[in-house]
Amino acid sequence: EFMALRLENGTNCSGRLQVFYNGTWGSVCSNSMTPETVSLACKELGCGDRGSLETQWPYGRLSGPAWLDRVECGERNSSFWQCPSAPWDPQSCDDLRDETHITCKGLCLLSRCPGGSLPSPDREKIRAVGGENRCSGRVEVWHRGSWGTVCDDSWDTRDAEVACRQLGCGPAVSALAEAAFGEGSGPIWLEQVECRGTEPSLQDCWARPGDSGACRHKEDAAVNCSGLGCAGPSPLPGLVLPFLCSCHAGPIGARLTGSGRVSLPVIICIILGALLCLLLALLAGQVRSARAGRR
Repeated sequence: EFMALRLENGTNCSGRLQVFYNGTWGSVCSNSMTPETVSLACKELGCGDRGSLETQWPYGRLSGPAWLDRVECGERNSSFWQCPSAPWDPQSCDDLRDETHITCKGLCLLSRCPGGSLPSPDREKIRAVGGENRCSGRVEVWHRGSWGTVCDDSWDTRDAEVACRQLGCGPAVSALAEAAFGEGSGPIWLEQVECRGTEPSLQDCWARPGDSGACRHKEDAAVNCSGLGCAGPSPLPGLVLPFLCSCHAGPIGARLTGSGRVSLPVIICIILGALLCLLLALLAGQVRSARAGRR
């Protein structure tokens, strides 16, 4: 019930570390704080996988509660809330110099990266450019007022799965690299995207801000989505088959990244489509035979 952290009086991912307890936000004291503690706090905040402790602050007395002190995370702790600490105490420390001020960096959520606060619905904007249709192409996201690309470092089918879901194009068929649909011209907003595959959008995946200069547009990431949900042409007049998809997404020979395997839903769709085509062919033969018999 007390699992809430925030950074106050700073940027999105830099400032004074505070914890919510007993209905009030209060400071976290920096005594005995380890580098692992700072890293796990940054991770909990969605601000990166590492950080640094800022120590040069003037003397003065705290104006509010300081709930925690001696938070000592170790290598075995996977969450900030698993770390041992001193008991809850509103006067854990009283000197401004003992307050914890941190600056986070490394992999972060796009919505929490420095300079990356995005109002909804802008934070959900994504598009596929250069493909045969909207379900295939170079992945671009809207960030800080402009469209930008995604670097293909660590880009795999789990990342593509999230991108295709956000595009509304069904499961991913493949994750493509090396500017498979041409090089972009705008900024590169994301590098080293690390999705689990279940996130609602790329902006909710861990990633590194693309302003390091380590990536070039020849490394732009792309997707090839199944396009499930598109209505395809019917072999018989008046028969609507919304589950047969005509949104083929991208060149078959494009190089795959990661595992490059076709996802199970796509395989099932192909098998069911083939069986349905066979049944329709048999039905068409029966209709033709019946007409010939009547004549």
